[in-house]
Amino acid sequence: MRWKLVKNAWEQIFFAVLGLVFIAFSFGHLWLGDVTAASAIFAMSFFCFLYSNISRFKRIKGLGFEAELWDDKQKEAAQLIDRLKSIVSVYTREIIMGKIMSGRLGAAGKWADHWKLYDELVEKHSELGQEIDFGDLKQQMFKIFVFDITRKPFGLLNEAVQKGIGDAQKSINMTFGSPITDSEGYSNRVKLLRDVTTDCGDRFQISQNGDLAQHIIDWVAGMKNNLKTHFDVPIEIDESAINQLQIISKEVQAERYFAPDKLLSFDT
Repeated sequence: MRWKLVKNAWEQIFFAVLGLVFIAFSFGHLWLGDVTAASAIFAMSFFCFLYSNISRFKRIKGLGFEAELWDDKQKEAAQLIDRLKSIVSVYTREIIMGKIMSGRLGAAGKWADHWKLYDELVEKHSELGQEIDFGDLKQQMFKIFVFDITRKPFGLLNEAVQKGIGDAQKSINMTFGSPITDSEGYSNRVKLLRDVTTDCGDRFQISQNGDLAQHIIDWVAGMKNNLKTHFDVPIEIDESAINQLQIISKEVQAERYFAPDKLLSFDT
């Protein structure tokens, strides 16, 4: 290791040692009062030290010593590149998320384009030597992607649930007749229907923090059980919708944020 260092930097070492020798002689002549000789020898030592560090300088301008350290410029350039990476990262995120979030009602059927745009931007950054980690952006995209591709199966299942709730209400009305003679009994049954039926919740928020597909499956199962148990009302579940949600849930639980292509067929 030492031999390799000497081999690669022998000129710098030689002129550094020579500069030390000259500066020693310069101080010796200064001690003897020979200022002229001391100044001349000091100038020689100066140039030796300058040459030993010449690779570090970008520009040198006479003995006034106007110079720019090349190493310092390299550090400044590296810092500038880091700042530019941050700016590029912000713009990339804004471009992609702006495209995804704009016109949310018409977002269905566009996810192939969204993922293509993401891949193209990341590829362009790589070609320019900008290795930026967009993993968190892709994970955020995937969560919104899950929300969009669960819309259709949720719509089919929610329609069945709402029909079941309507059938339960009709059953209550038929039981107590019109006009209602047992108002207390009627009120208790209506209250029970309200208690055992729930909304699916804020699906977008759920998609950002958990497994939306599994949440929908559990919600439908709970509604089906409650309506059957308390009102003897069956719900006809669309099994294809359940199957789609199970596939989506499996991908979410496996945290396969980086392989969304498998689910693109659900984007309709």
